[in-house]
This record gives sequence, C-alpha cells and structure tokens, in this order.
Amino acid sequence: MNLSQKNLKQLIQIKSYSGQEKELADFIMAFCQKNNMPAENQDENIIIKYLVGSKKCLIFNAHLDTVKEGSISSWTYPPFGKKAGIIKDGKMFGLGSSDDKGGITSLLLLALEFKNKKTPIDLFFTFVVNEEIDGSGTESFVNYFIDKFAKNYNDVSVIIAEPTNCKKIEIGHRGNIFLKLTTTGNSGHSSNPEKITTKSIEKMIKIVSKIKKLEKELQMFYFDDVLGYPTICLTGFNTSKSSINKIPSECNTTWDIRTTPLLHDKFINILGKKLGKDAEIELIGKPVSYGLTEKNSKIVNLFKKIVTDLEITISHSSNDSAFFTNIGIPAITFGPGNKEVIHQENEFVELENIKKSLSVYKNLINNY
Repeated sequence: MNLSQKNLKQLIQIKSYSGQEKELADFIMAFCQKNNMPAENQDENIIIKYLVGSKKCLIFNAHLDTVKEGSISSWTYPPFGKKAGIIKDGKMFGLGSSDDKGGITSLLLLALEFKNKKTPIDLFFTFVVNEEIDGSGTESFVNYFIDKFAKNYNDVSVIIAEPTNCKKIEIGHRGNIFLKLTTTGNSGHSSNPEKITTKSIEKMIKIVSKIKKLEKELQMFYFDDVLGYPTICLTGFNTSKSSINKIPSECNTTWDIRTTPLLHDKFINILGKKLGKDAEIELIGKPVSYGLTEKNSKIVNLFKKIVTDLEITISHSSNDSAFFTNIGIPAITFGPGNKEVIHQENEFVELENIKKSLSVYKNLINNY
C-alpha cells in the first residue's frame, strides 16, 4: 500500500459526521506536526499556510465532515472503523471516500510536496467543518482570510476539492433554501369528518398544489443561462396525529428550494404572498447563496490548458464555493471523488484519481 492509499484509509476509518469532526481534525493536525508542516486550528478548521510574500494566492478547500452512512446492512464493506478502507478493482470503499476524504488526501499530499520548496505563490490548504450542514466552517475561514490576508493579494482563486472525477470543473451552483410549512386546523374523531370545519391535511394538500404551480411560474421568469431553472421539491409530509382515528390539528411539510441569482433574495417574499395566511413559513438553517465564477476567469482558462478534454459545467447541489464567489474571489470545483456514488451506501473513490488530482493541483500552482 503506497502513501496515498495509507493516508486515505486512515481518514476513512475515522468517523466524522457533521459536528463530530474533532477526531479527524486532530488526526490531520498530528499528521502535519509529524511531517513538519505549519498547521493551525482556526475555529475547528485545520489550516496550512505557505506564505512567500507573493501578490498571488491559491486557496485549496476540502471538508472534514460526512453525512451518515444510511443502512449499515446495505454496506458490502465497512463504512468506517478499523476494517474500513477496503480496496477492490482500484477503488477504496468507505463513508466519505469520495465526499470528501479523497479530496483531503490529495491536498495533504500536495502540501507535503511543497513543504521543503519555496512555493511560487502563497498557498492556503483549508480543511473545514460543517460543509454538509451549512458551510459555517468555510464561512469562518473566509472571514479570517478577509480580516488577516486578503489585502495582501491582487490575484486570488479557489479550488474546492469536491467530487468531479478529475474530468470536469464546476463553475457554479444554484442557491438553496430549506423550509418547513405548517398548516393548522381542528382536531376530532375521524368517524365524523363532516363535523371538522378545518382540516390541516386538506389545507396542506391545497398548498402543495399551489406550490407546484408556483414552481412552473418561477421557472418561466427566473431561468438563468448558466445555472438553469429554479426547482421546488417536497421532501417531507408529517402530521401531529396520535392515532389513526384522529384528525390532526397540525400538518407540516419540508421543502428544498434551489434558486437562481435573480430569484434567491425574492423567493421567501414571493412564497409568502402566494400562501397568505394559509400556512406558517419557517426557515430551516440559513439560506445558501448561489455561486458563480466567470467562464473566462483566469482559473478556468488555466484548467483548460492543464486538463485534456475538460468539461465545464455546474453543480446541481450546493457547496462552499459561494462563500468565495460572493466576495469576488473566483472558485471552481475539481476533485478526485465520484459524485455518482456520494451520499449512499458503498461509496468509493478511484485510487488513480488521487494521483490525477495531485498532478493537476501541482500544475496549477506552478503555472498560476
């Protein structure tokens, strides 16, 4: 087993759900100290900085956290623990192998490559928490960077090491808003439905129909040439019922809304006007802004020169790039993981992609 495989295996074996990244962060810090790399803890993130006084800077970003493993009985190989990290047919299996521990491995090896060299530009390697929840780890790093370093540079770009299979770069993603809608009504025995004047479930069914019509209207008026159509997806339907023969007084639904630039800041107001007093609207977490980097930006053009048959696309899901693009720093996504297998059982990463991504990242640094 070579160095990259060993590192990746160790990372996979450490369980690191969102909010529970400390053990993994401590492991990375110990790895850096053992290899004499200048790492520091920045608000639960781990940061490696190589500063040579350049006016140019590249920031590499990977996240420490994973989603949960789902049905563990559906895993052919262990998702984490001492037996995790099985290799078969050139793939290493385990929770987070593609999202995002393959990316972490590539960046640690990249930092290791440059530790005894004078880098041509300033470099930041950021290993962040809470990407899968709200991006607060990267948000914290961005505030730290603005406060202490941004004024030193006139040329900064960011590479997010999320899964793209080393075949494409993603230059943006739609925003997303998570919502809970609640309707209320009268409760009573379901054997006498005619005596119940207002039924919370029936109110909600009408609201679902209204929202599906609203989605079509929004797609007509808020299509974006790069990011595409906004979408509204119903993800949960629940009631307060305590027994099958009781009409519940409350019904709630959860929704995942993906927004385009012109829609993002308007959506809640539009929805409120559409629903009126028929439902209570509650935000779940903070809305995540859209992210978008120009197709002709320096970092995109450099990727075109380095990667053969490069595909330039967008991500259907959101990631931490928006925290950078929203303050005017171009950010693209490029990493060794395979997006087709993330957030599901038997996740894997192709080991050859660790080498490929490392080679591309080195080329970026040397030619930026």
